[in-house]
Parts: sequence; structure tokens; C-alpha cells
Amino acid sequence: MQRHGYRVTYDVDAFYKSNAEIEAIIRKIGNEFKINRPDESWLNNSIAHMNPEPPDKYCELVYSFPYLKIKAVDIIYLIGMKLISGREQDLRDLGIIIRKDNNERPFELLSKLTEMQFDVDISGLLDAYDEAYGMEWLHEFYVKNQDELNKYY
Repeated sequence: MQRHGYRVTYDVDAFYKSNAEIEAIIRKIGNEFKINRPDESWLNNSIAHMNPEPPDKYCELVYSFPYLKIKAVDIIYLIGMKLISGREQDLRDLGIIIRKDNNERPFELLSKLTEMQFDVDISGLLDAYDEAYGMEWLHEFYVKNQDELNKYY
């Protein structure tokens, strides 16, 4: 989120192979810099249980070291990951992203997410638009796009 100019998060979601040694290093760094939360380390791979690792074509290489590569997903891929995760905070984040990007084209966004291999339910996506623009906007969208929406319901 922060990489794309949005809110600061408490943790960093990452894809990595976990083992006791890696987790001990992560905890040690978090303790040293006082960035661990009582119930969660600052770096975690719990996202791997909800989403597959993003293909490189949707990532930007941020840092590269001999044994570590740090990549960030592009904003559309991030939207897809948040839709799949479906937590309340993810829905709020999606509303912020959609509103800030002035994205008023749900079908176009759905098409991009589908191309990225996300299996997105349009109703979840429209919940994010409701979060972004409100129920009145969503009502107008439904009225204007009834025929297109019928393809999904």
C-alpha cells in the first residue's frame, strides 16, 4: 500500500519460504527496531495462504541482493489480491485506491483482473466501488448497466 502512495500498514506481506531460522531472524529484526506487533511479526507470509505468488510481469524489482530480491506488485495486481483476501480493511483500502485513481469503470477493471488470472466475483468488486463512491453512485451504475450486469448474475 505505502509503495503506491496509500496508507502505511503495520506489516509487510511477503512471499518467502518460511522455516524456524528465517522466522527467528524476522522476529529479531522486528524486536530490534520495535516494529513487531504482539500478535504478528512485521514481515509475514500469511498472504501466501490466500493468494498465489505474483508473476514477475506484474512486479517491479525494488532491491536486489545476492540471496534476496524485493519486488512490489503493480496497483492492479494489488487490487486483485485485496479482492481475493476480502477482509474489511482490504475493502476499505480498495475504496481508497479506486477513488484516488478516479476509476469509475468496474467492467474495465474486472477485465484487467481476469487477464491477470484472478477469479473475481463482480459483486465483491462492486462492493469496493460502493466503498469508493457510495450507494447513490452504485445505484446509477446498476441502472445504466443492467444488460451488461445480467451476464454476471
